[in-house]
Amino acid sequence: MNWNTIYITGKPGFQQELRRKLEHTDLECMPGYVDNSTADVSHDLYWLDERTEIRELKEAIGSKMVWKYRLKFYASLESFLEAQERGKPKGLTKDEMDLMAHMREVA
Repeated sequence: MNWNTIYITGKPGFQQELRRKLEHTDLECMPGYVDNSTADVSHDLYWLDERTEIRELKEAIGSKMVWKYRLKFYASLESFLEAQERGKPKGLTKDEMDLMAHMREVA
């Protein structure tokens, strides 16, 4: 049996409920671990049987949970990391910092 790695992100607190739901399904899956100690967004990782589609995983979890935690699913490490980079706030430029300082003086 071969495994596909699925990365899942969502609002904090979804991991325990997700694992509990998956325990009661017939899906062949194994939980994994993504170190997210420095991130604000929660992550999780699962290995699914290669014959299992992401759609089947979503159906097993249920639409209510997907919407409640705004779950997003990534089938590759590259797409997962790209989404993480897009979510990071960008630093302010010097001009923006100067403008903020000016606005504080005016107020």
